Amino acid sequence: MFTLFKEITINKLVLKNRFVLSAAADNLENDQQARIKRFTELAQGQIGLIISGGTRINQIAKWAEIIPTVHENGGKFAIQFIAEPGPGFYPNLSAENEDRLAVSELSKDHIYFKALAPFVIYGKHHAASETELIEIIQRYAKAAALVKKIGADAVQIHAAHQNFLSQMLSPLTNTRNDKWGGSIENRTRLHCEIYNAIRAEVGSEFPILIKLGVEDCVPGGLKFEEGKEAAKIIAACGYDALEISQGLQNYSNWNGTPMHQNILTPKDEAYFQNWCREIKQSISKPTILTGGLRSPELMEKLVNDGATDCIGMCRPFIREPALVKRWQNGDTTKAKCISCNKCLTELLLQGKPLECYLDKH
Repeated sequence: MFTLFKEITINKLVLKNRFVLSAAADNLENDQQARIKRFTELAQGQIGLIISGGTRINQIAKWAEIIPTVHENGGKFAIQFIAEPGPGFYPNLSAENEDRLAVSELSKDHIYFKALAPFVIYGKHHAASETELIEIIQRYAKAAALVKKIGADAVQIHAAHQNFLSQMLSPLTNTRNDKWGGSIENRTRLHCEIYNAIRAEVGSEFPILIKLGVEDCVPGGLKFEEGKEAAKIIAACGYDALEISQGLQNYSNWNGTPMHQNILTPKDEAYFQNWCREIKQSISKPTILTGGLRSPELMEKLVNDGATDCIGMCRPFIREPALVKRWQNGDTTKAKCISCNKCLTELLLQGKPLECYLDKH
């Protein structure tokens, strides 16, 4: 496991190892002490880069109390920012009557909503105007400036799964006929304009990362060939590292989401590795591979073989915050997470705090 514990530099940011906590909501917005405890344990677990859960602009300031404990334990901290979640709403978690911004207006029977049911269902929305898109760009820039101001080490733009930037990239949800729709160059325009606006605010050395969905799991959605081209455009415009993930999800089967189940052997792990490998070979920026990684021997091989630069995990760190430290100390048995996804279905989507369901219930 020599390579996994080697330093890596993203822009001017030096990470002590190749392990990344991939973002997850924690439902701890109203329990700051519990959040501080959670991230202290994660930082003590020796994760190289810790990425916050998806954050709206009015929530950024609360992370200021988390950053010092991460730094004290030798880690680095990035805040993941989401300007707009897109159409639809989560039952029990969001307002049904809120008029949400969408890339294009979608009908109630659109496959987007069918694929996300029952976790996301149809809600009032409208296609963003040119003025609203400019406002979104400005919101990203303002948020990133605040992220830097409170002492975070990087910002990550969430452009995967079902949120606004993923919808912008997908031909299924982007049916616009203006400069924001049509060609892959137009559908990546917002991603690049966001980068340019952020860079103007934070300067040349502050890392700007992006989590990018490069293929949808919905019929008629984004195919990897275009997703790879999008990744090349986005890397060329300047983003400092790309976390490779899935675009639009399909909850008719867990394998239609980034949260596959039945990860029983190393062959079941790293299910996005081929996407990441192809993209890494096509760009000059560091990549982060996420998706079902459990075995350190496989992770070492993926890094050494050129499939990725960094290893992203989420669910394993929910069950074992000290997983990296355990491996570093010589116990290299695979992560204990069994990928039951009850941390999502039984806790997060019920408005409850994030934790390992099996360990706590």
